[in-house]
Amino acid sequence: MFTLKIENARGEIFELTHNNSNYAVVGVQGLTPPPTAVNTSGAGLIDGTFHNSSIVEQRNIVIDIILQGDIEANRQRLYKIFNIKKPCKIYFANQHRNVQIIGYVETLDGDLFVQREQMQISIICPRPYFEDLNTIYTELSYIERKFKFPFSINVGEPVPISTIEEYPLCTINNGGDVETGCIMTVEISSTVSGLRIYNSTLQQFFGINKTFYAGDTITINTMSGQMGVTLTSGGQRTNLLNYVIEGSTWFKLAVGDNDFTYTVTSGGSVPGSVRIIFATSNLYGGV
Repeated sequence: MFTLKIENARGEIFELTHNNSNYAVVGVQGLTPPPTAVNTSGAGLIDGTFHNSSIVEQRNIVIDIILQGDIEANRQRLYKIFNIKKPCKIYFANQHRNVQIIGYVETLDGDLFVQREQMQISIICPRPYFEDLNTIYTELSYIERKFKFPFSINVGEPVPISTIEEYPLCTINNGGDVETGCIMTVEISSTVSGLRIYNSTLQQFFGINKTFYAGDTITINTMSGQMGVTLTSGGQRTNLLNYVIEGSTWFKLAVGDNDFTYTVTSGGSVPGSVRIIFATSNLYGGV
């Protein structure tokens, strides 16, 4: 069993499945991994070719629906839900995955003069991967929070609220099919400078050569098509691209576990002076 919902440009959510009195979904294409364009070139007398690059192409989701009940009214309702050329969000859920993907309505077609009228909706998704609806949040700090609800404290058996880690480390698990970016929110509680965040699994780092003060928040986005780094200080936002250290990498989380840590060149002696919150969603090639 599966559930298929559409959210149109106006924010209206419409479920196509479990509505057999009006619509019967008889086919959905484009739910498996999309095609890949593999670019190669020949070289003289050498057999075969050389691989130049590979890129996953856009996804095309095609939905076939048989209209039931009040045929004309249900067809016209589809016109309002699937506005041609407008963006929409597709929600798909089955036993193992609950995902979403953004696309644009390409066509809404059908034969109005057949006994059993069927409509076909074609949606182009420029970003080819399905995104998990659940966002994963992971915290990296010298202070590890221990206090959780619900809780129980016995007499003579105290419960620590937090502990100070000698070496800050966190692990983020990418449970998707492909690598994905993340959003790092860095909260500053005392003056620090020379911030570097390390992905020790991939031996990469992202650094910012600037002094930050208590109350500052840095947002680092490594999502494809959204990459950027900004500082929010005193209610003002500043682009920090000019302060990014040479050799920095816009992190992509490899499939599986990714270990992160951080350092500062000065001002980091106060535990908890830097707190980093990672937010990411798993990406899937198919459902």
